[in-house]
Amino acid sequence: MSLPGAARRGASVSRSDDDGTDRTFSRASRLRARKLYLEVYEHGHRVHGAYFVLFGLRGRTPRSRLGITATKKFGHAVARNRIKRVLREAFRKNRGLAASPIDLVVNVKMGAGEQSYDRLEADFTSRLGELARRLRA
Repeated sequence: MSLPGAARRGASVSRSDDDGTDRTFSRASRLRARKLYLEVYEHGHRVHGAYFVLFGLRGRTPRSRLGITATKKFGHAVARNRIKRVLREAFRKNRGLAASPIDLVVNVKMGAGEQSYDRLEADFTSRLGELARRLRA
């Protein structure tokens, strides 16, 4: 698949890497309904990180799904949207850490907006690995 202007610039858009991993973040990868969030909160496991609280539940779909909450206390819309983009990218790159599909809700803590992408991704991946271990047990 390529974008209309991408061919002119000598680039293309691929849906998967050479190793077969999915490079997209489709609607099927998102938790979109309030009842799904509540189900994860009520029946899932919780892991606290420096910048996030992760809630996870074994998935009922063939792929892992992500939901993010960043309240207005976190900051203005630009800050909230930036942290959500960062988390979606970290999830997209590291969703293979969980051997089986999981439904994941991330609550963003105050202070996460001032951190670098590398620091946020490191915290996210370590907590995701811990959550995946808890779900297997």
